[in-house]
Amino acid sequence: MARERRPVELLEFSDDLHTDDVTPLQRFLAARMRELVEAQPEGTSARFAAERLAQITAADCVFLSDVLVAWEEIVLEGRNDEPGWTQRMRQDAMLWWRRLCDTAARFSDHPDHRSRWRPLKFMNLAHAEFMDGLTDRAGGVYGDGAHP
Repeated sequence: MARERRPVELLEFSDDLHTDDVTPLQRFLAARMRELVEAQPEGTSARFAAERLAQITAADCVFLSDVLVAWEEIVLEGRNDEPGWTQRMRQDAMLWWRRLCDTAARFSDHPDHRSRWRPLKFMNLAHAEFMDGLTDRAGGVYGDGAHP
């Protein structure tokens, strides 16, 4: 019997993302895109561009949801530290979430916008610790000096 993976209250890492996180964002973006489309005169290039943006944004949401469904299966099977395709899915979740959050940020003054919709800097705690180790505080091979 497979375990169930539930959404977390506070998103810290892209590994925390769940398909249930995409649905409200998808609805919000679809509504904002409809407003953009309807604001453009019929038959104009601006209308066409707004319609294409709406279609692309909807496709981005579907793609991210698909990645998260596949990712959830990997996590439940305990394979989330495998290299290759699983790592690629982890990275895709982070990148596509960022893309959607950047789009939603354009409408951050809307009352339905949620602070939860923000880019996540790290995939998981191990990634955060690794990246922290790459800072100047680590010294690197040149210690505190500049590159020769």
